[in-house]
Formats: sequence, C-alpha cells, structure tokens
Amino acid sequence: MIRNLLLDFLRESWHLFCEVSPFLILGFFFAGLIHVFIGKETIRRHLGGPGFIKVLKSVILGIPLPICSCGVIPLAASLRREGASKASVLSFLFATPVTGVDSILATYAFLGALFAVFRPLAALLGGILIGLASLFVEREPAVDLPPVVAPTKSTGHKIREVFTYGFLTLPEELGRWLIAGILLGGLISAIIPADFGQQYLSDPWVAYPLMLLISVPIYVCATGSIPIAAALIWKGLLPGAALTFLIAGPATNTVNAAFVWKEMGKKQFAMYLTMIVIFSTAMGLLFDAIWVASGTGSEMLHGAGEHLPLHIGLISSLILLPLLLRAYIPHRSSMAMPVDVENGQEFSIQGMTCQGCVSTVNRAIRKVNGVETVSVDLREGQATVTGDFDAEELVRAVQEAGYRASKTS
Repeated sequence: MIRNLLLDFLRESWHLFCEVSPFLILGFFFAGLIHVFIGKETIRRHLGGPGFIKVLKSVILGIPLPICSCGVIPLAASLRREGASKASVLSFLFATPVTGVDSILATYAFLGALFAVFRPLAALLGGILIGLASLFVEREPAVDLPPVVAPTKSTGHKIREVFTYGFLTLPEELGRWLIAGILLGGLISAIIPADFGQQYLSDPWVAYPLMLLISVPIYVCATGSIPIAAALIWKGLLPGAALTFLIAGPATNTVNAAFVWKEMGKKQFAMYLTMIVIFSTAMGLLFDAIWVASGTGSEMLHGAGEHLPLHIGLISSLILLPLLLRAYIPHRSSMAMPVDVENGQEFSIQGMTCQGCVSTVNRAIRKVNGVETVSVDLREGQATVTGDFDAEELVRAVQEAGYRASKTS
C-alpha cells in the first residue's frame, strides 16, 4: 500500500514537472530579457508621485516581472523611500507577484489558455482597483523620484546577463518553491480520491473559504502555486476557486502583510487585505460563470503541456532540474567567493527572508568599489565582507536594494 502510494506520488510529480519544464525554460529566457532591458531603473523612473497614471504604470511594469511576493518587498520598500506614492507601491506590490512572464507560460502549460489570460487580467484589474482604493483612503502630495542613471553596458554583457539571470539567478531564487509546489501537486494527485473532491471541493461554500484560508497567510510563489492548483482542479476543485488561490496566494502572506502594516499604515493595510479577498473571490466566481456558460469547461482546462511530445518534456526536465536544484546548495555566493572571516567586516542585514534575498544583497554588495569577497548568511542575518571599501557606501548599496544594513564589526 505504502509502496504503491510512493510510486504514484513520484510518477505524478515527474509527470507534472515534464509538462511544465519546456514552458519554464522559455519563460526564464523571456524573464532574463525583461530583467536586462526593463530592469529596476526603469521602474523607479516611472513611479514617482500620486495619481492614476502612476498607478497604471506601476501595474503595467509589474505584471511581466518574474518577482515573487517575497522578492517584491525590498523593491517596494526602495520605491517608497525614494518617493513613490502609497497607491503606486500597493498596486505594484499586488500586480507583480500575482503573475510574471514565466508564470503565464507555466499557467498555459498546466491549465490552458483561459487561465493564462485570466491571471494577468486579474493582476491588471486588481492592481488598478487597489491603487484607486488607496488614493481614496489617503491623498498624498506629489513627490518626484530622484533620477536614476543606469550604467552603460555592451551588447555582449547584456546577452550574458540575460542568460545569467534567466538560467542561474532566477531558477535559484524560485527553485525551492517551484519544486515544493510540484511535489505537493504530485502528493495531492496521489492521495486525494476523486470522489472526495467531487463531494467537498465542488461546493463553492467550502471551496472559496478554504482557498482564501490557505492563500492569505501562507507564502506561495506565482509559478509554484500552479501545479498545486492544477492537482486540486483534477481532484474536483472548482476552477474559479483555484483562480482565487492563484491570485490571493502570491499577492499576500504574513511577511507581505507585515510590510504593508508597517510602511503604509493601518488604513492602507485594512484596505489592501480586504480588496484582495473581495477581488480574488469575484474573479473566481466570474471564471466559474464563464466556464459553466461555455459548456466546454473541461476542454478549456487542458494545458498545452499535455499536448507536447514526450521527448520534449523529458529533455526539458533533464535540463531544468539541475538548475532548480542549485537553490538547495547553501550559501552559493559565499562558495563562489571565499571569505577571510578574520580580516572581514561584519554587517547586520535586516529584511532577508529567502535565498533570493541573499542573492540580491550579495549582488548589491559586490557592486561596491573595493569589495573583494562576500558571504551573506540568511539565518544569522549578516554579511561578512573583505576588501578596501567604504562601509557607508556599502550600507547605502544594501539600502538601495531594499534592505536595512548596519556595521557590527
């Protein structure tokens, strides 16, 4: 019995991974292009001051970015400190983690075109509505962001950066959550009987509250949430309730909520969570209505990954798996740059919550003139740095990346 369950779990997990791998590889490539040719400098340049246009810009710029709900917090904090309005920051905070170019393609692979269209549409509409609600709750004076001068890079450097970010940095940042999502999806497929889903998960009075109860407090990334939603749908969950999970899950969690409470205030916090709950539920109900009215709901839920030749999924999986497993190698940045701890200076780093944060802090420190080696410790919340550098410049670089830093030794 246990052996059969284990085999079913492994088979279902591998099947899910093979379906999504070709689309993730394509998505990571486009994500690298967006990172290099749009980048944070463009975002900061367009989000200064209040008003609807700034809100709209923040949503449009945020939707394609492959940044999770954890990774978006430092960027949102940086934007806020540099003068972006609360409305723009909250719109960006919602729209960015809900979807990205990688998760759109993964959604198409698992769940089909209708889900792939609805998800970015939800990010667009929800971001705009949250921004407008924020403007209604609190008016702010116009403040322009200081100009940001992006460094000039050669074409060859940009091409290398596309592949470095798309196939090294991004898989390392998302690897843990994506693999966890696929394994959880495989577990659901293996252990939950179909009649259980039909009996309980098809009841909207059970399905929607359950998805919200899971989504709001728990961290789940936009791409990692897809195999979980797909497995639940295959077991009988209402597609609209799954969409609610795909919207609310990446959009908020306890870390995200704490940031909004602290940086935006109680009124904005209450508005933000209320809008997410109402909007994600409304989009789910609308999706269910379209699904029922079409009369071809089951056909719409076939993902593109199911139609790809088996060898493409297999080859893509074998390429992608080692890239994702890099996320489980501890302190990869410090391994690449050995640190002389006795001669290094230590800095306290506050605000790091995942390996993606470690990578961001590491890159920010390495850009400081004179830095030779860096070791960033997530558990201890500190960085050890060697070289002939200005400590104040290093602190500023970390703060510009969206974290708080102070010298401890």
